[in-house]
Amino acid sequence: MTNLTQKQKKVLDFISHFIHKSGQSPTYREIQAHFRYASLRAVVRHIEALVKKGFLEKGRRQFRSLMPTSGIVKPEWSGLIPLPEVMAAVPAGNPRAILDEIEEVHWISKSITGPGEFFFFRVEGESMINVGILSGDSVIARKQAAADVGDIVVAAHQGAVTLKRYGRDSKGNHLLIPENDQLETRVIDSGDPDFLIAGKMMFLIRKTQNLKQIQQIAKLLV
Repeated sequence: MTNLTQKQKKVLDFISHFIHKSGQSPTYREIQAHFRYASLRAVVRHIEALVKKGFLEKGRRQFRSLMPTSGIVKPEWSGLIPLPEVMAAVPAGNPRAILDEIEEVHWISKSITGPGEFFFFRVEGESMINVGILSGDSVIARKQAAADVGDIVVAAHQGAVTLKRYGRDSKGNHLLIPENDQLETRVIDSGDPDFLIAGKMMFLIRKTQNLKQIQQIAKLLV
């Protein structure tokens, strides 16, 4: 590879190999440990050089966001996009931090998701059982700040993250509607600065243990 020093090429090769082996990019500390660098400064220097020379891309979220550019990654990996798994809760008073609170990064084919940015969210609770979304399941949501009435959204309010059907009332207030007859709709003022739509649910990933339960629920709803 032209314009790369021997050390830069070794770092790039390690990143590519790590991604192929584990499905995620290495952290700076994992790179440091592999090459036995005395500090992270050497890792930062090599990463910045690889990005500047066009051999590496670094996502806005630094945690496991390194990706060799097209032509370096093997073809079967070139169509993958990062799928960050966000935490179930964010610090109170800072709902916009939801997409920055990442527990893990997964990878998914763009042929499945289509265009856009996506994130992975684990479901807790039984507020959406009427539409077959159970505690322990996961959803893949497309990152977007607005939603249509009837969409199932990942929303944040006052530091808590929730999955609900979205609606609006006659006054324009936001409605977070549960799909559970035992729970009430939550009304949030249209001008509330702490309210945030983080994304729209696109796909459901069923937890294996929930398969029998969803079959039982389906019989009750018939």
